[in-house]
Amino acid sequence: MNHKKLNNLATQAKAGDVHAMWEVKGHFQAYIHMLSELNRNRFLSQEAFEAECFKIIDGVIERYDQSLGNFSQLVINFIKRRLGRSSKRYKSSLEKYCVSFTELPQTTGNQDGFTEYVVVDDLAVVDETLLLNERITGLAAGDPRKLAILNSWLDPEYNDSKTANLLAQTSGGKAESHRKFIGRFRTECQKALANAV
Repeated sequence: MNHKKLNNLATQAKAGDVHAMWEVKGHFQAYIHMLSELNRNRFLSQEAFEAECFKIIDGVIERYDQSLGNFSQLVINFIKRRLGRSSKRYKSSLEKYCVSFTELPQTTGNQDGFTEYVVVDDLAVVDETLLLNERITGLAAGDPRKLAILNSWLDPEYNDSKTANLLAQTSGGKAESHRKFIGRFRTECQKALANAV
């Protein structure tokens, strides 16, 4: 179908012609199915992707103005954009759920032509710094002053004097007594961590 006829069909579909609407969708159907099949491993559901593409056609028809250009090119651009977003969303969901595929190098004795994949479960890998942070947070035991001290230690801008002044402002008392409390808490944490290692 040439561009002029497709533009006219889109204008008729915008005016409410149902037959013209289905002709326009039929024109893009093969293209949508081809894209869906070629990229089936880049999104969760081919059916959902195809439904979104047909909704895109509906939306382009509702806003279409012949003076803006070629209807076919508008639809194709929107569909390609949707393909990019869908595959990006799928990739980020894989990363979110910590699934990664690592291809193992083929050995010289492997003559069968198969490639072996190992699925790495990143949730099963326990980071030592995470365990250390959990242990330190456990030392705070729900005490808001201790939690404030721990948070201030994470910030490189803060020092004990600034933290003591902040604690004096928020919980009252003298900054000097809070500074001494910070020193005692640091010693307590060091002893607990030394015994843990």
